[in-house]
Amino acid sequence: MDTDCPAGVGTEEAASQSAASSPLCILRSRRLLRQLSAWCGPRPGGRQATQRAGRGQQGLTGEACLAVLDGFPRALVSVRLALLGKGSPGPHTLICVLAEEDLLQLGCDRLYHGPQEPKHSDPFKSQIREQKEKKLEKRLNQGRAVSEGLADGGPAAGPQPLTRGLWSGPAPLVVTSHCSRVLFGFVTRGDFSMAVGCAEALGFVSLTGLLDMLSRQPGLERGLVLLRPPASLQYQFVRIMIEM
Repeated sequence: MDTDCPAGVGTEEAASQSAASSPLCILRSRRLLRQLSAWCGPRPGGRQATQRAGRGQQGLTGEACLAVLDGFPRALVSVRLALLGKGSPGPHTLICVLAEEDLLQLGCDRLYHGPQEPKHSDPFKSQIREQKEKKLEKRLNQGRAVSEGLADGGPAAGPQPLTRGLWSGPAPLVVTSHCSRVLFGFVTRGDFSMAVGCAEALGFVSLTGLLDMLSRQPGLERGLVLLRPPASLQYQFVRIMIEM
């Protein structure tokens, strides 16, 4: 460690470098998965299933969360999601954290279906319009040149054409916060389950995001998250469960 660095800075940098250098993995420890399952709140299966999941497990505290993250700073957790309403989530559906106003609205109205994502503007829409206008003007000029016998040899090389709906070049976005609700996972597959009588989905979430979410939620609403298909603006309430 550099001896000239200010007090405390070297420790923080070392911790961040250690977390960044740790490999990305999927959490497989049954002990930790049982602990996470107990922290996710009530589980389908009645009171006995909830008691079995939480038997012998420690409480959800900051120290307990840090102890889990120290061993797995960049882990993913396999989860099962049960929809509380209608719908059938498919692959690439976003798993997001509830905002405080979502819990307040749900507490006032138990039939509340969920928030809606505001429409996002297309930053390349005006550029695509200008590109089309320049292309049309160029064709008109070429037509006049051909009619007057002044056509050039070949077309000049220009910038790469833009396509509406596709981001040109590297996306300058933070994936977790590019929407109004914080993103911390994705659905891999989902369909209607005849066994439980509702739609279910399987996916992966960030362990860091899961622990941060659970530590902020009240006990009765702990384990509730939001789902939103990529082609929809409507969020849906779901109950998250840990796959073991």
